[in-house]
Amino acid sequence: MKMLFRSLCFLAACLLGGQALADNFTDGVAFFRNKQYQRALFSFQQGTQKDDPRCQYALGLMYAMGNHIDKDDRKSFNWNKKAADQGVVPAQNYLGYMYAEGRGATKDMKKAAEMYKKAADQQYPDAQYNLASLYTSGKGVEKNPKEAVKLLRRAASKGLPEAQYALGVMYAGGFGVKKNDEQAVHWYFLAAKKGYAQAQNKLGVILVEGRGAQKDNIKAASWFQRAADQGYAPAEYNLARLYESGTGVPENRETAIDLYQRAANHGNEAANVRLKNLPKSNASIFRKTRTK
Repeated sequence: MKMLFRSLCFLAACLLGGQALADNFTDGVAFFRNKQYQRALFSFQQGTQKDDPRCQYALGLMYAMGNHIDKDDRKSFNWNKKAADQGVVPAQNYLGYMYAEGRGATKDMKKAAEMYKKAADQQYPDAQYNLASLYTSGKGVEKNPKEAVKLLRRAASKGLPEAQYALGVMYAGGFGVKKNDEQAVHWYFLAAKKGYAQAQNKLGVILVEGRGAQKDNIKAASWFQRAADQGYAPAEYNLARLYESGTGVPENRETAIDLYQRAANHGNEAANVRLKNLPKSNASIFRKTRTK
């Protein structure tokens, strides 16, 4: 739902330009914003009858997500392709995703890369990030970490938190760029400020370990808490370890157990193991088993 609304708003802001007169697409976006989903769907469907590529893309997304319409990947692919063929940049990016995942069409990483590149060349940050991922893995394109870094920089400079976090990972590991822990922390921090849970958790780990930043268990706990509040299992586990040992937060066994349980419910196996092996006493040590 969040991705759909973000994509529609991007079109409303960038595709309309100075022609922001009411039409089926802008009406549909307004209805969607007000959670009037059936009216939004009707507006987009009316727009597709007029061959409006923006409405084709919007309808394609609704079919992809089953948003107040029966989920149908094939129909989603067809509507997105119509929009992409008419130059709708987000549709080109989403079509790349559908090729990459084999949704609505045969999986084809080369075609995925082609579609991502079309959108990336038009400075669409999501596509730049997606294409960078392919250059990192060597899927659909020849593996090229340096090209991945270039694309990530462009997307990160536009404020895309996924790209900012990925750029931090590249600096931390020295992939396609000279290893630099301080630069890694810089990009993690930018992504974390935008609410990106993985970056928040990563910052917490860095602050506990004092790698690339001054050690600070209190700040670490704060970042773990922000990510845990979003249901991010590694952060729930890491925060539980702090509460269990009283590191950066007051020691609290009950809170630790609650966080371990939440992490376990979200699929964190280490939390399951910890729940089974918790010592009977409150004494514990924060071992180097943080989930990164």
